[in-house]
Amino acid sequence: MINGDTGPRSVLVHYHLYKNGGTSIEKLLRDAFGKQWTSWDKEEPGARICGADLEAWLARHPRIRALSSHQIVPPAPRGNLHVVPVVFLREPLLRVRSAWRFEWQKQPGLDKPKGSLAAYIEEKFKAHNISVIANFQVSRLGNKHYDDTRPRLHRYNEELLTSACEFIDTLPFVGLVERFSASLELMQAACREPFPGLVVREHRENVLEASDESVEQRLDRLRREIGNDLFDELTLRNRLDLQLYGHAKGRFGALHEQWRRAACENVRDVA
Repeated sequence: MINGDTGPRSVLVHYHLYKNGGTSIEKLLRDAFGKQWTSWDKEEPGARICGADLEAWLARHPRIRALSSHQIVPPAPRGNLHVVPVVFLREPLLRVRSAWRFEWQKQPGLDKPKGSLAAYIEEKFKAHNISVIANFQVSRLGNKHYDDTRPRLHRYNEELLTSACEFIDTLPFVGLVERFSASLELMQAACREPFPGLVVREHRENVLEASDESVEQRLDRLRREIGNDLFDELTLRNRLDLQLYGHAKGRFGALHEQWRRAACENVRDVA
């Protein structure tokens, strides 16, 4: 059981973005918080949960200290709460391979994907307005309306990018799947005061393909596998997500450098 400070209720809110390491984070939270953690999604596929709805839900569940959801969108819930949002982003083009393996292999219970990665991408591109491989992260993090989640902007609208970047800038930390261990260090630091008993332990759940290659090497392999034309189309359809990821990388780098310096100073003080 995690006990926080008296006063405003501290709640960790995990924005479980599809194929962004969320199952590993859920395992971490379930182990750390026990019955004070839960997951909540509405029954309707594709539904979204706004900040006002989540605030009301938390008021009805006062024992919950950590929540994971695939459907929650910014802004974070308000009220008499100290909310610690947990958001992990992933290199947008590399997300595609993970989504392919999950949807065309794991979900149907197959030994290998039912079709090629190129075929999966082409099938997804038939849906013009809804796609898990086209500006998905911007579309999930670009909402600005506290009591409404109805899409008001197309997923290729630049305003979504602006809103998503502004949301990232409000976070106590931002995680990157490609820097998972270092991201957990930042998560531990962000949770130290509101959840003093929390120990952030690394888990690797639902990992369908491990690789020791660099991001650049994996992107080169992706281009060779699906061909230049489809790779360029995939890049175009993720233009805003790529910019969001670049913005998050910059914020992650600055926060991790601050954490590293603080850790070094603490070591010197102890010595």
